[in-house]
Amino acid sequence: MRRLLLFVAVVGCVFCTVGAGATTNSLANAAQCRGTDRIIPKQIRFQKGRTTAVVKDTIRLCTGHEFHLRARQGQTMSIHLATGKRTSFTLLTPSGDTVPDADGVKDWSGELMDNGEYIINIGTDTTAAYTLEVTIR
Repeated sequence: MRRLLLFVAVVGCVFCTVGAGATTNSLANAAQCRGTDRIIPKQIRFQKGRTTAVVKDTIRLCTGHEFHLRARQGQTMSIHLATGKRTSFTLLTPSGDTVPDADGVKDWSGELMDNGEYIINIGTDTTAAYTLEVTIR
């Protein structure tokens, strides 16, 4: 009986945390991930003479993909993420700040304000295939 009550209490806490509209799948996913996501570092590589790079990959539950690329102040960067509803990206500046309007989105374009290494963090609430397209001009 104690185990049943403990199980009900844990599921109830997860349900309250995730929200009343949560599905059985999202409850199971929330219970699976303990702590922060495991970050997998990756590099954006542009072929010689190209301004666009395309990456096709799959992100797993409880992980994050962290793409690093160098860019210069004044350049225009465009990012497009083609994937399911529960996966998005956040763009970070070389100083580690989040770029305005580039947090939890699938599309972003703008002029870069700093020189250095930018980071595109892809996060998900499920396992998802994606295509990431990055253009710098």
